[in-house]
Amino acid sequence: MAIKYRITRRKNTMDSESEPSYIMQAVGHKEVDLRRLAYEISNMSTHTEGDVYGVLLMLIKQLKFHLADGETVVLDELGRFKITFKSDHASSPEQLDKKSIKKFGVNFLPSVPFKKWMKSELEVVREKKK
Repeated sequence: MAIKYRITRRKNTMDSESEPSYIMQAVGHKEVDLRRLAYEISNMSTHTEGDVYGVLLMLIKQLKFHLADGETVVLDELGRFKITFKSDHASSPEQLDKKSIKKFGVNFLPSVPFKKWMKSELEVVREKKK
């Protein structure tokens, strides 16, 4: 197993005179859903697939509950989750209210052990050209 990447040419949109540069981009190729995770976990434990799926659904429910209360949720070995949002700009604070919020998001910050795992154990390979 490895993370695939491709090399992409990028123009500097801030400086039209500058030479284009190249960056590496991770390429996603498959998705794994909650049912698949539940199946895999059940095969590594004494718990049924349905039990594992139910616990994962409850984890999501509780994650949403705590995020909706403005709390940061810390899953020790994984990382931290917190709600973020983007709002309009205004010339005075009085012009801003909850209608000024344009987009909600979730910020994920990986834990130190997770970062170490990514740095030391992930294999990265270049995507084969089609």
